[in-house]
Amino acid sequence: MRTTYGPPQVAAYELRPGERLICWRIVRSEHRDDPVLLSSLRSNFELGLGPRAAERTSRLIHLGVSAYLNEQSAHETAEKFHKLGDWVARLEMEHGNGFNYAHTGSRWHLTIWGDAIKLSDSVVDISPARA
Repeated sequence: MRTTYGPPQVAAYELRPGERLICWRIVRSEHRDDPVLLSSLRSNFELGLGPRAAERTSRLIHLGVSAYLNEQSAHETAEKFHKLGDWVARLEMEHGNGFNYAHTGSRWHLTIWGDAIKLSDSVVDISPARA
């Protein structure tokens, strides 16, 4: 049911005190000290890349990075789109780090906004995207 007039809207949320968001992001490196990992946590906008897919119609989504609420969805996406990366990082984001998120795209898809260094600090595990 549509409740507003005009273009579709994105509802972005901020983590509340005590709240933790666990999600998975496809990345291009398994090494925490690799600048490539940090770049994998930057938006296409921040990297100076043009918008792709939904980013073409939403500047807000172009400013964020994609992640998934379950690991399986991240692995399935990495299998379909090899260029996204060969690794899947598990992030545990907590209140107080300036993170925002929105449910965008498919059922398990998120868009996340936050500083890439703080996102990197939230990485707790990195595993191969494909067996």
